[in-house]
Amino acid sequence: MKNEKSVMNKINYKLQKNIGDNVKSDALVLGLFKDNKFDFSEVDSITNSIISEMISSKDLSSENGKIEIIHTPKKIFKSSNFSKIFIVGLGNPESADNNSVRSAFANLGRLSISNKINNISFLSDSVINYDANFHNFTLSAFEGFFLGRYKFEKYKSNIEEEKEDTNIFIISSKNEGKIKSVVEKSIITATAEMKAKSLVNEPANTLSPTELSNYSKKLANSKIHCKILEEDECKKLGMNAFLGVGQGSVEPSKLIHLSYKPKKNEDSVWFIGKAIMFDSGGLSLKPSGSMLSMKGDMGGSASVISAIEAIANLNLDINIEALCLATENMPSGSAQRPSDVVKAMDGTYIEIENTDAEGRLTLADAVTYAKKMNAKAIIDVATLTGAAAIGLGRGNISGFSNDEKLMKSVIDAGLETGDSVWELPLDSISKKQNNSLIADIKNTGGRNAGTITAAHFIHHFVKDTPWVHLDIAANMMTLSDDRWHNKGATGIPTRLLIELANKLQK
Repeated sequence: MKNEKSVMNKINYKLQKNIGDNVKSDALVLGLFKDNKFDFSEVDSITNSIISEMISSKDLSSENGKIEIIHTPKKIFKSSNFSKIFIVGLGNPESADNNSVRSAFANLGRLSISNKINNISFLSDSVINYDANFHNFTLSAFEGFFLGRYKFEKYKSNIEEEKEDTNIFIISSKNEGKIKSVVEKSIITATAEMKAKSLVNEPANTLSPTELSNYSKKLANSKIHCKILEEDECKKLGMNAFLGVGQGSVEPSKLIHLSYKPKKNEDSVWFIGKAIMFDSGGLSLKPSGSMLSMKGDMGGSASVISAIEAIANLNLDINIEALCLATENMPSGSAQRPSDVVKAMDGTYIEIENTDAEGRLTLADAVTYAKKMNAKAIIDVATLTGAAAIGLGRGNISGFSNDEKLMKSVIDAGLETGDSVWELPLDSISKKQNNSLIADIKNTGGRNAGTITAAHFIHHFVKDTPWVHLDIAANMMTLSDDRWHNKGATGIPTRLLIELANKLQK
């Protein structure tokens, strides 16, 4: 990308056994559940018992996501290494879950960055309501905190280029032996989602198909292999559905294929991400207001690229391939026309009824490519239809599948990461809407059941390979701070994909 100014600061951590260890930070963070059962005696020893007294007198709120601030100046609290204490409300311990904890700590992340606090200590054991929730709640708390601190200010000239590192000090006597791996995982998963956010937030004039391929090349290392195919190579493979989308753009299309294969003799699970770097609608031109967010029509590719990097960093024992067919959908004299017919990689003839239904054309050739590589299973992620928001709103990802077991794994992964997936039907009635009078299939089925007919189209090329389609068009962006997503790109469903790989390896 042309502007190399960093959008994320580095995250460092250090473990402590006691609050009294001589490590100074800007603030100490405590979690507070309703009807608190946690023993704050160690905190009382440095604060003249102010915390326990305020809890007893009900002067501290435990409302989920509400943050109370207590100032502890050194002149008064001589034993304290902290200038203030943040008490994060975690609500009712009986109803607390990953999402409520992650949301609460995202509020803390936003507060800390607005107050320019970069060195912060966590009494991590105070976040746990039950021992069985140690891993999930600790992971969720730190993920939320890191994600809440995310900002994309790369193109603001008055922002300092070099950001200070985020330094966290984790105080845990009860769980000291097992907290290290959880914190390290939280850094990897949150960083992956922030990288996906930054790719989606990047303007299309700086993140072209070529630049996304260059970004992917930089991920190549001893664990990840990167292969880039140019247009002429894709043409030889018969990927005319993909290449037809980009023929109106001056930017060359690219096939991006990342491989992580720790198990040498096994087939891979494929993550396929829609990578329309900018979608004008082509000759079926979008209204100008609808075009503004279309730099984010590559949100699927951002999530799968970021996920495979994290999966490799976590050393998960599963073969994963990430595939993105990157192009732009632009209007010009060479652009694809409504009524054109193209021959896809698998030999299917497609009637182009609407050039703004372009993402599914690239996915058609992508799933065929994966199948020819003996894909064990395919999960495609795409900002595919505006109908997804109409059908399910912005709180659920629209999911489709031809494999009940794989779909359940995806839904279960989303329940843990807060990326809710709602399965919709692949019914025989709506499937007929894709029938063409002059070709094997057409690329739209009309307005009715738009999300479902788009999924039917992809399913035509997937056939019997185990497959899940995730339509994230409704979830790609948020117009305001929402839970652990700050205004702008959400990075959904990066962490879901990472957790899915974790589940599938078992």
